[in-house]
Amino acid sequence: MAKVDGLKEKLHFPLYDAFFVPPPPSSGTPATFETSMTDPRVIRFFVDVQNKTKLETNMQAAGTLPSLNSFEARALRVVMSSIQVRKDTPKAELRQMLNEPEVMADLIYNSVTMLLVGEKTMIEMPTFGFPSGAGVSTGFPTVPNHGVPDPRSAFRFAEPVMIEPQQNFRVEMQFPREVPERLAKLQGPLRIWVQLDGYMVRDVQ
Repeated sequence: MAKVDGLKEKLHFPLYDAFFVPPPPSSGTPATFETSMTDPRVIRFFVDVQNKTKLETNMQAAGTLPSLNSFEARALRVVMSSIQVRKDTPKAELRQMLNEPEVMADLIYNSVTMLLVGEKTMIEMPTFGFPSGAGVSTGFPTVPNHGVPDPRSAFRFAEPVMIEPQQNFRVEMQFPREVPERLAKLQGPLRIWVQLDGYMVRDVQ
């Protein structure tokens, strides 16, 4: 469909990308949080988007918006999925893995998350400053959440952060003192999402 020259539409369209630790294979050495990282001290979001499902990302290209679109980022959130346990998991590992609140604490209290646009740092602070505003809030057993499971509890920028057309951007989660051992040994399936909530501006078609 042809675009309409001179006309733009603005729509609420969050961008998200996930770091994924795959489930253990039927044979061979299972992947862990640490072995799934391409860099031993940092996870980069919105950069490696190939071979991911729609559950992991809605990015079409690595680090840039599609076509001549621009994006007005209003909020940033970090979400960690629940830890899933296999029935054949040894008891010692099971005790460690089931302590989900401490595993989540290892993540948010030992990492720094930053948004970079055009290689310029737009915001940077410990990951605990970017609550998820998502998760299961009722039922038993309870599911630990990074913050209150309410979309309104996510971190919001004081002023919108603009990502211009064809401008590179990414979110980095750095572990200055390396990944804590309990988190490093964690097996999948596990996902950590970073979501930029805001408005996409694109051509009318």
